[in-house]
This record gives sequence, C-alpha cells and structure tokens, in this order.
Amino acid sequence: MAKIVILGAGISGHVAATHLRRKLPKKHEVIVVSPNSNYQWIPSNIWVGVGRMKSKKILFPLAPLYKKKGINYKQAKAVTFHPEGDKKEQKPYVVAEYVTGEKKGQQEKVTYDYLINATGPKLNFEATEGLIPGENKTYSVCTYTHANHAWEGLSSLIESMKKGKKAKILIGTGHAKSTCQGAAFEYILNVEKELKRHKV
Repeated sequence: MAKIVILGAGISGHVAATHLRRKLPKKHEVIVVSPNSNYQWIPSNIWVGVGRMKSKKILFPLAPLYKKKGINYKQAKAVTFHPEGDKKEQKPYVVAEYVTGEKKGQQEKVTYDYLINATGPKLNFEATEGLIPGENKTYSVCTYTHANHAWEGLSSLIESMKKGKKAKILIGTGHAKSTCQGAAFEYILNVEKELKRHKV
C-alpha cells in the first residue's frame, strides 16, 4: 500500500489528486494538504475582472468533493519538509499546520511514500513598489477576490467615462519573470471589449 501526499489544491494539485484516486486501487491512500477551502478555476479570473462572470461560478468547496471521491483532505499548510524522516520517524514526512476549525494552529506529521509539491506561486506584490492591489488605484486578477475588486474599479471608471471623464488604463505584469503575463494580455482584450460595449 502506498501513501501519496499532495501539497496544494490548485490546478495541478487538484488534477493530480483526482487522477490518482481514479487510477489507483483503493488500497492506496491519496491525501491533499492545502490551506484553501475552495478550488478556484484561476483562468476565469480575467472574466470576473470585467464583470462577465461571478466569482461563485469559478469556485467550489473541496471538502465535500474529496470526501465523495475518497481523498483524504487536510485544510492545513505545510510548514517543514523532512524527506529523510528523523530520529523518531523513519518515513519521510511533512509537518502540516491546520488553518481552521478545532485543530487550528495544531501541527501534524504527515508521512508519505510519494510527495507531489503543487503549492503554486507565492504572490509577491511587495517586490514592486506601488503594485499592491488596493493601493494607488492598483488592481489584480491573480485571485478571485482580486478579480472582484478589479471589476468594481473598472465598473466605476466606466461610469465616470460615460460622464465625460478621460482615463488611461495601464495593464501589465510586475516582473519580467512573472508567470501571469498571458493573463495580462487576455485581460487587455477583455477590458477593450468591455469599454467598446459601454461605448466609452
């Protein structure tokens, strides 16, 4: 029997977990460790950011789905890795810290035979001065909450433009090595279409 631990429940972690559970015999255990309670389809953030979709349409709760699929789910964040184990635990493990509920703040050793690290990027807006969403009329579509905020800002700007205000909209990415450059280009086209739709 193998125990597979997947860190993260984004696109890669979620796909890995569901495919493994479908393809592996039930004797093997699949565990997802993620601090997020919901799965979100990130590519649709660009539609949320122009008001074409509601964020509730791109989210679903992880716990009931994983229970139904037979995937063990821990709403926790991995804080340390121990690929060699330690003096008390021979198997490799990660230390997971629960982020909600009765176990919030408690840590647990989660042993594994195989580990998939699918934690995704750490958003680091602070690395570029003035880029923090919500400050300096700056917006983002990196998360669904950011995308909701971006639509609020764009919608308000469109209403001002309808009253004759001239505006300049700058859309881009912070750092040349950003992995979200494609989203910026898509968002540019979506914003342009929205401005034309509102005749501004």
